[in-house]
Amino acid sequence: MANDPAQSKFPIHAGPSRRAFHTLVAIAGWALFVYWWWLVVQRVSAHEIRFTLLVIGIALGVILVLTALWVVHNIRIFRIRGPRQQMRPVAQDSSHDTVGRNVQFPAVPEDCLSAAVVHVRIRDGAKLYLPATAGGEPAMPAGGGERR
Repeated sequence: MANDPAQSKFPIHAGPSRRAFHTLVAIAGWALFVYWWWLVVQRVSAHEIRFTLLVIGIALGVILVLTALWVVHNIRIFRIRGPRQQMRPVAQDSSHDTVGRNVQFPAVPEDCLSAAVVHVRIRDGAKLYLPATAGGEPAMPAGGGERR
């Protein structure tokens, strides 16, 4: 099994020295964070601090309200439709790639699915998927050479 922790090359738990190092780095990071905020607080007025806390409070309130509304929306959908029993059907259009080029499978598409190597070529503005032959070369469709 690929996800078996016993077969992993990497240790699951860090050694004591590594954990101590990471703890020291974390403590130093927090100390630096607190020190920098101490510098900021010393240089601003009480009015600016109150304004900042007000903005943070309003943002937190808006986030909480929007999250609660999203949860209520999802609960409403669940009550109307019930739990999902299956995935929605999806129609896959493989006739064009993401940049709009025409996609062609000169070979049988199943050959491309089972081939160890599939060569992808651009010919006359179209993208061609060609399964490799036993020699590793792309299987050429009937009717022509290929531009590389």
